[in-house]
Amino acid sequence: MAFNFRSNEQANFSKLLNAHLSSPDAPLLLEGATGLGKTRAYLYPLLEAANSGKKIAIILPTRQLIEQLLNSTDLEVCNQSDVEVQVFRPKRYFEDASLYKEQREKALNAPVMLCTSASVIIDQRLGGDYNGVTKRDYLLFDEADQLPEVAALQSDVTIDYQTLKDFNIKPVSAQHAAEELLKKKHVEPEDRAKAKMILEALAEPFWFRPVGLNDENGIALFHKLPGRLLKRIANQQNTAFVSATLTIANKFDDFKRAMGIADISRHSSAVEPLKHGALTFSLSQSHEVNSAEWIDAVISEIEEAAKPCLVVTSSYETATTLSQIYPNSIARNQEEAETTSQAAKRLAKDDNKDTLIATAAWAGLDTPVIWKSIVIPKIPYSNPTIIEGKVESHYFNARNAAIRRMRQVIGRGLRSPDAECDIIICDPRWQKIESFVPERFKQNWADEANQAYSEGAQIELKLSARERDKSLRKKALKLYGLKCYACDFVPKTPNQIDIHHLDPIAEGERKTTLEDLIPLCANCHRLAHSEKTPLPIAAIKTLL
Repeated sequence: MAFNFRSNEQANFSKLLNAHLSSPDAPLLLEGATGLGKTRAYLYPLLEAANSGKKIAIILPTRQLIEQLLNSTDLEVCNQSDVEVQVFRPKRYFEDASLYKEQREKALNAPVMLCTSASVIIDQRLGGDYNGVTKRDYLLFDEADQLPEVAALQSDVTIDYQTLKDFNIKPVSAQHAAEELLKKKHVEPEDRAKAKMILEALAEPFWFRPVGLNDENGIALFHKLPGRLLKRIANQQNTAFVSATLTIANKFDDFKRAMGIADISRHSSAVEPLKHGALTFSLSQSHEVNSAEWIDAVISEIEEAAKPCLVVTSSYETATTLSQIYPNSIARNQEEAETTSQAAKRLAKDDNKDTLIATAAWAGLDTPVIWKSIVIPKIPYSNPTIIEGKVESHYFNARNAAIRRMRQVIGRGLRSPDAECDIIICDPRWQKIESFVPERFKQNWADEANQAYSEGAQIELKLSARERDKSLRKKALKLYGLKCYACDFVPKTPNQIDIHHLDPIAEGERKTTLEDLIPLCANCHRLAHSEKTPLPIAAIKTLL
C-alpha cells in the first residue's frame, strides 16, 4: 500500500532521501522548511530500508529531541512493518549496571537506533565499539543546523577525580593519569574515549588547548577533537543531514564549509511547502539594543502582541528582566534545566499567564501552544569565541548563525497548516539578515520592510549602502591585501573579510579615504564594535 504524504513537497523530500538510500554517492544535504513535515518524510524511507535489512542510525543533538521523536505520531504512522526502534543511552543514566547492559544490547541489535552526536564522536574514538553507530549502513543527522557549532567550537572534556580514585590512580600528571586509566579493565567507554582524546591532544598540541589537572585533581582538556571527528564522518557517502535551516541564501555553502564537506550528493535539495501557515511581520529600528528605551519598547510590544505570545531572548539576563517587568509571563526555568516545551506546558495550564519568555528557543522542540505572536527582542548573533585571549571562531559566521536561528524561531509559529503568527522584531539590525524569511512570505516581509524604511531610517540605510560600496571595498583589498589586520587570519575567499571604518561613519556624514579603512575578519570586526566607541586595532590585538 502506498504511503500517503500530506503534500507533493513532502513526498518529494522523501523520494530524494530514498534515492540516496538506494545509491549513496556523497553526503546528502536535505532542507525541509518548517511546515513541510520533514520528520515524517524521512522516517518512512528509513524504516522501510530497515525492514529490508539495513542498519539505520538517527542522530539528534539532544536527548529531549530523541524522546520527542520516540513518542511522536510520525514514528507510529510511518512504522507500518513494526520495525524495532531503540534508544542508546549512556551508562550514567542507569543505577543498575545490568539494566544498562540490557538496553545497550537492545540498541546495538535494533534495526533502527536513536542516539546523540556526542555518542557518534565517542564511537569514532573507540573504533565502533561504543554503540556501533559508525558501523551502521546509513546515518541520518536530524536538526543538523546545530552541528556547525559543535564542529567549529572547542569542547571541555574532563575525567573527574572520583573516576581516577575508583581505579586507584594517583593523578601525577594528565598524561600519566590517562595512560594508567587505559590500562585498567572495566573502564567506562566514555572515560576510555576521553583518555584517548587527552593523549592525542598531548601528542598533537597544534590542534588543542593546554591539557592538565583541574582544581579537583581530575583531568581537563579544552580541545577541537569533536569537530574533527564530526567532519570525518560528514564526508561519508552513507551520511545524510536534514534540517529546516541548512541553507543561507538558498545555498549549502556555509554548512559545507563549517562541516568540512567537499562534495554533496546529486540528490541534495532544499524543499519548501507552497502553502503552510501564515506569517506577518512587525519591524522596529528606533532604539539601540540593550538601552533602557529598548527594554521599554520590547515590553510595549509584548503587551500589545496577540496572545499566546512567545518571547525568544538571547540571554537569561534579558529573559529575567522582561519576566520581572511583565507580570502575565512565565520564564523558562534555567536552574531546573527546563526545556521550552516543558515551560510551554506550564503556560498552557495557567489561566493567568499569556506569554512565555524563553532563552535560546530556536531549537526544534515542539510546544503544545499555538503561538499567535513571537517577539524577538534581539537578533541572535553568535558571540565570538575567545579562548585565552585568542579568537577561536573563524569557522562559524555570526551572521549566518543568526539567520539559521531566526528561521528556527519563526518555525515555532508555523507548527500547524492553519497557523497565523505575527513575528515582531525589536532590533534595528533586521536589515542585515533578511534572507531568513521563507520564500512564500517574502511579499509580507517586503511590505513591512518598505513601510519601515519610510518611517525614519532612510538616511541610515543610505549610509549603510555607501559603506558597502563595491569599488571602495575592492580598492581597500587591493591596497592592504586579503587578510585580517588584527588576527592575521587569511581567508579562502574575499567575502570572509569585512572592511572596517577607523573613522566610524555612524557618528555622522564625512569623507572616507582609503586610510580610514582596514580589512578585518568578521570576528575581529565584531570585537571592534563591541564598545560604543569602536576599539582601535591595537586594542583588538591585545585580546587575541
